[in-house]
Amino acid sequence: MNGGADAAEQDLAAAAAALLDQGQRADRLSRPITAASALVLLLLPAFLGPPPVLSTTILALVVLLGLIELYLAIRVGFDAALFRRLAAAPEGFDRARLDRALSRLGLMPEAKARRPIIERIAGARRLLAWQGMTLVAQILLVLIGAGLSAALGRSAG
Repeated sequence: MNGGADAAEQDLAAAAAALLDQGQRADRLSRPITAASALVLLLLPAFLGPPPVLSTTILALVVLLGLIELYLAIRVGFDAALFRRLAAAPEGFDRARLDRALSRLGLMPEAKARRPIIERIAGARRLLAWQGMTLVAQILLVLIGAGLSAALGRSAG
């Protein structure tokens, strides 16, 4: 590979790392939502007796989505760190070396080795998109749960 192609791939890797770093923001929003929902789910029976099934289901889904978001945040953060390292490699971009390391660690199947940088970035962007969608789903469920609680509270009173 020539120096120009190396530099272009390193620029792509640097840009991808910067984009993937945004996953940290989604994770910082998701974690307190997940923790609060888990806490309410655990404490609800102590204060209300048997909690309503709908509330329990919504809270459990928020916690589950939070765990999924956490997994995706870990994956997105790992990809960001890899791209950052590739972008900063003084010896240039070495995809074969990365593939060997990932394969030896069991993190990449052999069939995915030798993919171009643009395909790798597309895969990482999909993970980031899924991470964002899980956060949005969490927020929507919390809003739906709050709305239903308010509506049920008004109709009971």
